Amino acid sequence: MKIKHFFRSLTAGVILSSLTALSAPAFAVDLPFSANCQNHSAIAVAAPNTGITFRKNPNSTATRAATATVFSIHGLHNITIPANVVSCFYAVQGNDNYCFQASNNAAAFANINAVANTNTAAAPSCQ
Repeated sequence: MKIKHFFRSLTAGVILSSLTALSAPAFAVDLPFSANCQNHSAIAVAAPNTGITFRKNPNSTATRAATATVFSIHGLHNITIPANVVSCFYAVQGNDNYCFQASNNAAAFANINAVANTNTAAAPSCQ
């Protein structure tokens, strides 16, 4: 009887841990300010993710009022988080390196937080 209970508990634990792993969020990357892109981080976007959410950090009056530009190193283009927006979603697939390259008030930022995900929060598109 004890063995039967043990295997039921073990089976339930495996099922619960599998469900938790499937619903676990992707890891976030912090991009510190780096005008020359010396500090950059790789972000991989693969299914089921459909892009990257970029978020100004900290969320303060100064950062909300500022613009922030993230540079896609391999894609060779700028991604702008506009003023009066805390976060935005950039639709992309694949691997690239990104750096927080410009802002009209870089001193206000600790970093830009980036995470590969789907836009379930309905964040506005990055510019």
